[in-house]
Amino acid sequence: MEKQEAKRLGHWLVLVLYPFQGHINPMLQLATILYSKGFSITIAHPQFNSPNHENHPEFHFVSIPDGLSKTNFSPSNLMAMISALNSNCEAPFQQ
Repeated sequence: MEKQEAKRLGHWLVLVLYPFQGHINPMLQLATILYSKGFSITIAHPQFNSPNHENHPEFHFVSIPDGLSKTNFSPSNLMAMISALNSNCEAPFQQ
């Protein structure tokens, strides 16, 4: 176990999730493959529709404040939500 952890210390990837199911699942699958190849994985994600951290205890998750809520999400205003997500997450992501 220690040898595997030491191997991971030199290879660290940060993957940034977009909070839509069609993006989350493939990114987590990619992260799992990269983890199996020895990479340490950090998942940066907006708070809106965040992945379940308990399903992937091997990853480090960093939540980015986004100012959105599931109650005001509607498929009819998808472009407005994407625009708000991009604007709201820019500064926290840079930090």
